Amino acid sequence: MRQSRSTNRYLDRRRCALLALMPALALMAITGCKEEAERNGPQEVPRNVRVLTLATTSVTEYFEIAGPMQPVRGTDVSAEEQGTVAAVVADKGERVKGGDVLIELDRRLLRANRDAARTQLQMQDYNYDKVKQLYDAGKISRIELLTAESQYEGARAAFDIAEVRYERAQIKAPFAGIVADRFVEPGQLVSPGTRVSRVIDPFTLKLVGHLTEREVVWVDRGIEADVILEGTQQVAPGTVAWVGFEADRLNGKFPVEIRVDNSQLAYRSGVIGRARVKKRTLSEVIAIPRGAVIPSQGSARVFVIEGDRAVVRRLTLGADQGLMVIVESGLMAGEQLVVRGHRELIDGSLVNITETTLARDGSLEGDPAVVRSSAADTRVHAAPESSPLAGAEAEETPSGREAGR
Repeated sequence: MRQSRSTNRYLDRRRCALLALMPALALMAITGCKEEAERNGPQEVPRNVRVLTLATTSVTEYFEIAGPMQPVRGTDVSAEEQGTVAAVVADKGERVKGGDVLIELDRRLLRANRDAARTQLQMQDYNYDKVKQLYDAGKISRIELLTAESQYEGARAAFDIAEVRYERAQIKAPFAGIVADRFVEPGQLVSPGTRVSRVIDPFTLKLVGHLTEREVVWVDRGIEADVILEGTQQVAPGTVAWVGFEADRLNGKFPVEIRVDNSQLAYRSGVIGRARVKKRTLSEVIAIPRGAVIPSQGSARVFVIEGDRAVVRRLTLGADQGLMVIVESGLMAGEQLVVRGHRELIDGSLVNITETTLARDGSLEGDPAVVRSSAADTRVHAAPESSPLAGAEAEETPSGREAGR
């Protein structure tokens, strides 16, 4: 019994000693983990990015003029005589030549007036011949000859009037084109000035827009233009047919007319067109996707790759062209520009390059068409006047063309 009690006291003492050591062991473990974490530091997670390897390229600068495509000629044809519509000779949609009859009025009364005027003219013609013979024979005075001549001239004028009115009762096309609309029906009574048809010339379409005084000096008659038709995205070749010499009083801009051949009637009148008029081509420049640029307090910045880090670069930008913008300073050919994943980066961020592209718009084959270079060859806006490009543009303006304006 005494030995059992001694053993129990021994076990109790060991248990107490172990319990006393446990906090110390736990503290040592926590301290060791903390020191290990401090030695290794926090683990930075790299950001996945797509990069574009920069290269110099050529960029064509355009002006853009937008508006509806209109027929080069179009007019509402009106009646010049009063009468009842007897026949619709050329209806809507029919092609006509200049002088073809569109609408014919009831001409019976006008025909009778013309026939009566012709008979009167024949009688006065005969009377004038007889009077002239008598005058030549010295049997009548000169006043009688002049009276007969006056009566003859009056009869001829009356016949001409009757003939013209008879012809005007046939309402004709003023030029070759297509009957776009008809406003009267057979049996309808019309008066002078009543619209009866509309004729257009859709075989040549025109687009009229406006350019500023800085832009118009680059545009001359005969310059080619590409006209993109909305909806179908068809590209029609056009030509600058006219450049205004006087600015519009409402907007202060100069009108410009671009014409498109439509002899095959491939394009519809009224479709919205966007004409791109070439200004100039800039060679050996660096153009980057507009989406890669991050606006920052009046300046622009991008991220480029240095080693495994993304570094901020501040840029001076020039003209922009659709989804592209020209870099005046801040980047060099051969550098890797971050074009995807850059929105979450900060200066010095660790990056993981998962995609690399050489397409100047920064796209890859599987990207949506809206972000690909279908827009890379669209218009180039003029650079702000404060940018270096604006100053260069002013210096390069052809003095001869300015003088011509």
